[in-house]
Amino acid sequence: MATSDMHTSSPLFRLATTACMAALMALASACTPQSGDGDGAHTTVDAANTPAREYNLTLHGYNYTDFGIGSYEVNGQGGGNVEVGDAEAGGSKSVCCVTVYTPMTEPQPITIKWNPTGDKWCEQTVTLKPPLPAKPEYFEVHFYQDGHIEVAATDTYSPSRTMLSRKHGNSRHQDERQNLDNSSTFARCQNGYF
Repeated sequence: MATSDMHTSSPLFRLATTACMAALMALASACTPQSGDGDGAHTTVDAANTPAREYNLTLHGYNYTDFGIGSYEVNGQGGGNVEVGDAEAGGSKSVCCVTVYTPMTEPQPITIKWNPTGDKWCEQTVTLKPPLPAKPEYFEVHFYQDGHIEVAATDTYSPSRTMLSRKHGNSRHQDERQNLDNSSTFARCQNGYF
């Protein structure tokens, strides 16, 4: 028997070869896109073989304006009313759901409709900017006093972004003449829903 035949037929050589093959198969399996990971989230694969995930985020509104918001929507999903907020309280209840997909590499347009006062309804398109958290949980809508709106996908519930005080019920000031409605500054508004 040749020396090379003794090495390839030895039990130690066969064990090492089997271990190497198992490691290569495990590595190949780890690089193959999977259709799901068992946690209930829907998983697909995009063209670049990067796993894309769908997340249904809890919707929550924050109101830094001078008036309570009767109702609001995000891409058609209703969020309810949003009370005037201050540093400690105010805003909307959390409702389900706004859908986002990760990974998100490009800014995404988001349409916000809301009822700022009386029969008036406004619509503003804002941008959800990447990157998103690895595991987003909440979709936040922040209504500002100057009329602009910001949105964010977050992995935790966020505190208020402003330290405004609320001096009267569901409006910023007790003297109604001091409460400003800037909703038309950045939005298209009309009487009645559109």
